[in-house]
Amino acid sequence: MILINDQIISPILLASLQELDIPVLVQGNPSNSLNGLKTLDETEFFGLMNEQTKLLTNSESCLKLLESYAPDSVQNRWSKQLKDKGLFRSALKKMYPDYFYKVADRNELYSHSIDEIPFPVVIKPSKGYSSVGVYKVKSANEWEAALRQLETELFVAENMYQSVIDGESILIEKWIFGEEYAIDGYYDHSGHPVILNVFKRLFKDEYDTSDRIYYTSKQVIAEIYDDILAFMHQFQEIYPLKNFPIHFEIRKNNDSIIPIEVNPLRFAGAGTTDLGFYAYGCNVYEHYFRGTCPDWNRTLQHMDDHIYSFLCAEIPMHISQSLIQSINHPLFQKQFDHILEYRPIQAANDRTFAIVFFKSKTMDELYRLLRLDLQAFIHRKELQYLGEGAKE
Repeated sequence: MILINDQIISPILLASLQELDIPVLVQGNPSNSLNGLKTLDETEFFGLMNEQTKLLTNSESCLKLLESYAPDSVQNRWSKQLKDKGLFRSALKKMYPDYFYKVADRNELYSHSIDEIPFPVVIKPSKGYSSVGVYKVKSANEWEAALRQLETELFVAENMYQSVIDGESILIEKWIFGEEYAIDGYYDHSGHPVILNVFKRLFKDEYDTSDRIYYTSKQVIAEIYDDILAFMHQFQEIYPLKNFPIHFEIRKNNDSIIPIEVNPLRFAGAGTTDLGFYAYGCNVYEHYFRGTCPDWNRTLQHMDDHIYSFLCAEIPMHISQSLIQSINHPLFQKQFDHILEYRPIQAANDRTFAIVFFKSKTMDELYRLLRLDLQAFIHRKELQYLGEGAKE
């Protein structure tokens, strides 16, 4: 079963749901893109759900439906615990007893005692979305400037992402040094972990918290797979999940795997999980609903030496979407050497204007695209002003 928001939807997901005949509940009014799917109303959908149900969402906003119609379900209970970053850190104390974190009210941050903060830290909404409102603070000298940036971004973002962001509660936590990875997987009916995707995050500098580029390759999978599997086994001892899909964001620091956050009942957002389909033929939707596991040994043997990536092109936060005339998609596509799929995005509640799946021979293209100024592809409306004599 799946809860769908069709603002940004993967064509691979649509084809898989139709082939597997999966029951679908649509958030809002169904669009023509969902024709052919087994859509149900709320009563029918949640009437079929029980503790063993395999439930998936394609957007965090769909968790509101779960909370509204099945608040006492095991799926909703686990989802709420995992999404609240403060509760999540508290539960992980057994695994990371020395890890610093603190939850504070947003209006208390300016008066918070800086002497109690072991810089560097990261601040972010306790309930958040993507990299919205996420800031690294290296020292006490940067504290107030970071808070002002946080206030500005949350003011802009809360209207757009109000269903998935709670900016009143802020998490302050230790900055985790190391390489960052994103993992799609699930726990099967017996609670055994299954890894479906392994992506690595690319940063342009030590302050970068954007989600612009993730990539994968034979090397990326080989360097982290065993560590991730061991971590997922440990994680299941604290969260005994079953028939549960999950998206992990973790960092590897020396020999330690430390989770940054865990996103329940979904895979990588906005359909970016499909990178695995292009890189090594993994259809995460089929594996989850069929209860199967990729043959990773065979996958690594058959993969080529290319680097496979996705790029999320977002409208910068300082540009109002209401002032945008158009996006020059053809010009933007020319920035890539080998596009696998280009998905233009038009979503009222998201700043993403395109998702690009592409492959490269070296990392040079990725670093160039990471620093690309996206404003060059955004055409703004011309504002006309009336002078004093305009009406004469």
